[in-house]
Amino acid sequence: MKNKHIVLIFLLTLLLGLAVRRAPWRNATFFQTSLLKLDAATIQEIQITLPGKPILYLQRDDQGWTAEQEDRSVVLPPDIAQRMLTELTNMRSIRVAKTDRPDTLGFSAAASIQLNIIHSGTQQEKLSIGWETIENKQAASYVQLPNHAGIYLVDSQLRGLFSKGLNDFRRQTIAQFDPKSVQRFSIIVQGKDSLVFQKNDSIGAWIDRMSLKTISNELVQNWLAKISSLNGLLFADLYDESHADEVVYSMIQLNFDGQADPLKLKIYKQRHLNVPEVLPAQKPDRRQLSLFVLHSSQNPNNYFSLADTVLLNRICHPF
Repeated sequence: MKNKHIVLIFLLTLLLGLAVRRAPWRNATFFQTSLLKLDAATIQEIQITLPGKPILYLQRDDQGWTAEQEDRSVVLPPDIAQRMLTELTNMRSIRVAKTDRPDTLGFSAAASIQLNIIHSGTQQEKLSIGWETIENKQAASYVQLPNHAGIYLVDSQLRGLFSKGLNDFRRQTIAQFDPKSVQRFSIIVQGKDSLVFQKNDSIGAWIDRMSLKTISNELVQNWLAKISSLNGLLFADLYDESHADEVVYSMIQLNFDGQADPLKLKIYKQRHLNVPEVLPAQKPDRRQLSLFVLHSSQNPNNYFSLADTVLLNRICHPF
C-alpha cells in the first residue's frame, strides 16, 4: 500500500472520529443503555429511605406486595408495585452527568432518595435518586449507583414515584355509601337502649322497630351526612387494639338496599396506648391521642382518631 493511501486512511479515520464526537445525535436514545440488570420476577424487596424519615419496606410474598414502616403495614396497590418494578428494570441512561457539585443535582443528604433493591435471594442493588429535570423535552431524573462510576441522567420520573411513605398507601376512607340506599340503621351506645330504625317509604319517615317512634327523613339524611364527614380522620397509630373489646363506647350499623354487607362502625374509648420501644421519627399529632377511636368495616386494617367530641355526640346521640 502506498504512503499516500495510508495517510488518506488516517485522515478519514480522524475526521470520522471528530464527526462522531460532535454529532448532535451522540447523546440521543440510540445510545441509551440499561443501568440495572434486573429481572422484575426476582425482586423480593425494595427499601426506600427519604431524608429524615424511617425506612419504608416494600416486600413481595405469595399474595402480592405489602408496605411496612414503623411496625405498621398495608397492602401495596398492584398497579403501583408494577410501575415501580417496570421503572427499575427498564431504567436507561441518556448520558453521563459530569459535575463537581453532586449536591446541585439533588444528591445531598437532605435531598437524595436512597433505594436498596434485594433480588435473586440475597443480592442487592443500591441506587440514589436526585432531582428531576427535562432533557430533549422529555422528563428525566439524575441517579447515582455505587456500583457504577459517576452520575447518570435517566429517561424516567423516579423521584415522584419513589418519594413515598406508608400513609401514601393507606386509605382514610371510613364510610362510602349512597344515603338513598340505606334502608335500616341501628345505634347502640354504652349504657343506653339500642335504636333500630327502618325506612318507611309510604309515610316518608323512619320508624323505630322497638318503640314505634318515628323521625323525619330530613333528620336521618342530616345524620347520614355526618357519617360521611368522618372520611379523612387521622390514623390512631398508637391505639392498642388488643384492648378494643373492653372499651366499646358505641356501635353503628347501616344496612343497604340490595347489598349483603352492612357498614359497621365501632367507637372505642382510648385507655391504652401502644407506645413503641423506638419512638417514631416524627412526633404524633395531638389529635391522634384523642379519647375516642373509630373503626370501620370498610377499612378494617386501620383505626382512626375521633378528636371532635361535638361530632361524636351528633353521631352517637343524633335524635
